[in-house]
Amino acid sequence: MKIEKHLHIKNSVEGFEHIIQDTKNLIDGLSKQQLNMPEAPDKWSILQCLKHMSIAAQVYVVNIEKVLDRNAPGRNGDVFVSNWKGDMFTRLISPNSNGEVRRPIQTFRSMNPIEMLDMDNTLNEFIQVHSRLIELIKLSESYDITRTKVATALGPMVKLRLGDAYRFLLGHAERHMVQLKRIKKAIIQ
Repeated sequence: MKIEKHLHIKNSVEGFEHIIQDTKNLIDGLSKQQLNMPEAPDKWSILQCLKHMSIAAQVYVVNIEKVLDRNAPGRNGDVFVSNWKGDMFTRLISPNSNGEVRRPIQTFRSMNPIEMLDMDNTLNEFIQVHSRLIELIKLSESYDITRTKVATALGPMVKLRLGDAYRFLLGHAERHMVQLKRIKKAIIQ
């Protein structure tokens, strides 16, 4: 993938803004009980899914903050160029073009949410973490998002280009939006 950096930043910001708004719309009118109701035994509830999304995004927020603090903004890199690793990670996590999830992916135990969650705290955390991610994406406009690399949730040995990390995180969020819609459909019936 090759795209002008400012356009990639704009698309990433808009993507996460849509995720936040779609989440607010999705949970509007649902009770605390419905939000904590799993779609089936051994499956997550809407709040558990949102908590997982927050936990996962927070790992990247911390890692992106570190990398932006450590590196100086640079004028180079008006174009973002992905590489095979970024393409592979994004393809593995993102839903298909028809909006379906390709295959289940096992969640790291450290990113599993607890069973019962507070509705307001969970939603506020989700919005705060994803809003901070949007701020960092905007801030990275003055960095070379092709050459700047960020550690993944797999640890410091596995890094993605900063622009690929945005694609991966957006794919992760889109994947869970599919799951959230499925959960809502299951609990409302």
